[in-house]
Amino acid sequence: MVPIILIAKMRYAIIANPASGKKSIAQKHSVLVRAAEILNAEIHGLDTTTPEDFCQYARKLANRCDVLVIAGGDGTLSDIINSIDTAQKPVAFLPLGTGNAMQHALKYKGSVAEIAMRIRDGEIHQYDLVNCQGKKRGFILSVGIEGKIIQLRDEYLARGYTGFKTYLGAFISAFFGKYKRTTAEITIDDTSFEMKNLLSLIILKQPYYGFGMKVVPRARFDDRLLHILSINSRLFECAIGVATSFTGGNRIGQYRTGHQLDVKLERPLTLQIDGKQAWEAGAFTFTVLPKALKIKC
Repeated sequence: MVPIILIAKMRYAIIANPASGKKSIAQKHSVLVRAAEILNAEIHGLDTTTPEDFCQYARKLANRCDVLVIAGGDGTLSDIINSIDTAQKPVAFLPLGTGNAMQHALKYKGSVAEIAMRIRDGEIHQYDLVNCQGKKRGFILSVGIEGKIIQLRDEYLARGYTGFKTYLGAFISAFFGKYKRTTAEITIDDTSFEMKNLLSLIILKQPYYGFGMKVVPRARFDDRLLHILSINSRLFECAIGVATSFTGGNRIGQYRTGHQLDVKLERPLTLQIDGKQAWEAGAFTFTVLPKALKIKC
């Protein structure tokens, strides 16, 4: 008699952020219903009222499933990877945010239902993350103008503005006076250099910013390296950088790789992590966390 081998199906649970993106809670639930059917999962989290409640719910839910499916934007995914041990608990991502850099990084196309089918039929990959001083980890971090842009963007969102216009308006306002440039002493492994008039120092593990902008084309999720772009360009060069980011890839700034990045600033700046403000400081240290993210895609 040939033995019968039973293969257990993976148990999925969807946790959806009620605050991400432009859709209402009812619209998000409607969009996710078909994805839930495909994954044989229930939808959770839409009734949470604070980021703290949402992350606490995610920690509890992670113990009751094989794959935690995160429905939201880049900031939502960032909240979860800083709340659970993603080196042990696999996650998946359904993009419902505004910029959705991870949607482009994972090469997701089509509807939420089509992405759910790819998750169901996909494999678990192990990717690196960036660690900042043991406080936070992420996949898009920066020191410079982005902290001010996010502050202004959130102000515009509170006034009812939506989409790419909010980011563009915030960038213009920050560039023309709201953000004050400074000098940075940058050390990558054993090599140091000074950058005056720092506009942005970007540290990534994948090529994309939001809205499909390929800011660091050679960045990779699984090479155990920090991908670092330092920029002190003026307006015309920045316009070229934005334009090329939407086509073949950004062509401005100084690109380097390394295992550790130390930054000392002439004056404190706000750190940006995955589309959110983190904290303000005069110095930062970044390292690689190899295989810190298990993601089914």
